[in-house]
Amino acid sequence: MKQKNINWLIATVLFVFTWSACDKIDEPLSLVNEQDINLDLDLPFDSVVVNHKQVLLEDFTGIKCQNCPTAAINAHILAEEKDHHLIIYSVHAGYYAEPNDSEPYNSDFRCETGNEIYNSFPISGWPAGTVNRVEYEDNIILSGGDWEAAVNVELEKENVIDMTLKSYYDSDKNEVIVLVASTFLQQLEGKYNLVVLIVEDHILSWQKNSNPEIGPSMDWENYDQRNVLRDGLSSTFGNYFTNDGTIVSGETYKTPFSYTLNDDWVSGNCNIISYIIHEETGEILQVAEIGVVGE
Repeated sequence: MKQKNINWLIATVLFVFTWSACDKIDEPLSLVNEQDINLDLDLPFDSVVVNHKQVLLEDFTGIKCQNCPTAAINAHILAEEKDHHLIIYSVHAGYYAEPNDSEPYNSDFRCETGNEIYNSFPISGWPAGTVNRVEYEDNIILSGGDWEAAVNVELEKENVIDMTLKSYYDSDKNEVIVLVASTFLQQLEGKYNLVVLIVEDHILSWQKNSNPEIGPSMDWENYDQRNVLRDGLSSTFGNYFTNDGTIVSGETYKTPFSYTLNDDWVSGNCNIISYIIHEETGEILQVAEIGVVGE
């Protein structure tokens, strides 16, 4: 992972975050008024407003998992059917993600953030995934066949948080600047963390595949790896919105992040995924996604 520092000064923000790639951030996020943080940078940008319920699917996978492509492809078809209210990223970690020393299965898509997420769950079979990190039929780790049903259950839940993401891309520095705004629509009990990750979409690599109906079997050259987790802009399991983690209904919590992309990544294929976690239960209440490079 690259060193990542929030060393970008915004005059209207009352403080600046700074951290290294592996350090947990102890400081809370900033609470400011809407008019206090209206970025006007002379850079390409994109923005997205999420004022409806969205769901996160974490797909634990690996280049040598022969049953994983079927589950992944079905999940992305489902996301299209749900008008992309389903957000997906893939975590390459564990046995099936370990690369060989020589070609063709020598691609290494593992990262420290992904390993930390993977190691926090009792994963024993593949394909495996979580849907909003909540239990479905008494299981938090779900096989590919259960993903759609669990997603449908989560999408029926009431939206309690609106999110807005805005991203700027500085091509000279190969740097993305992200503003995350979260508005809690109800007074929710407990403590809440914000997680911000960067993923890279459409990476072509060799992939084991047991299903000839979807592609070459058993060895699939130029398989399209989707939304591969690359790193975290926040700490792996997020940072408080306030000093004690509690929130106030109706308030909009905002913070800027900056991150320098790895030169080996295709910036135009990179996306930012941000989600909000209830610290005690681990449930993900809202998620949003935005491209790194604006139009």
